[in-house]
Amino acid sequence: MSTHTTAPPVQNHAAGRGYLWLGIGLSVLGVALFVAQFALHQMIVPWYMPALTTLGVLLLLGSLARRRSITRFVALVLIVALAGFQWFLLLHSKLPSYEGPARAGLKMPAFQTALADGRSFSDKDLQDGTLSVLTFFRGRW
Repeated sequence: MSTHTTAPPVQNHAAGRGYLWLGIGLSVLGVALFVAQFALHQMIVPWYMPALTTLGVLLLLGSLARRRSITRFVALVLIVALAGFQWFLLLHSKLPSYEGPARAGLKMPAFQTALADGRSFSDKDLQDGTLSVLTFFRGRW
């Protein structure tokens, strides 16, 4: 009588590891880009942050599908929470209502400025009926 033993299947611990690190990396990249944008005083909507984190969630799901582990599950839960928080902030952040002097349907307030060539320009120059375009450039500081 002979005994035949079979070895347990060998788990590939590296399966999906690239997805895991790429997913975490994309999530961290989104936050790092926002911090850099804030440091450079570039105040634009950081739409890329939740988008990169959501892509990170999808990569973490792929990693978890290739090999299930507690570490990957915890990473997935944390990145999902981060993505949810970022989407919430992006979709529910509202700018304050405009409180400036110009209102739709009302007469333009009095002003005086200089044109690019140095000539003076005021609200009285707009009352002669000629078509004009005003461009407001707030500058960068």
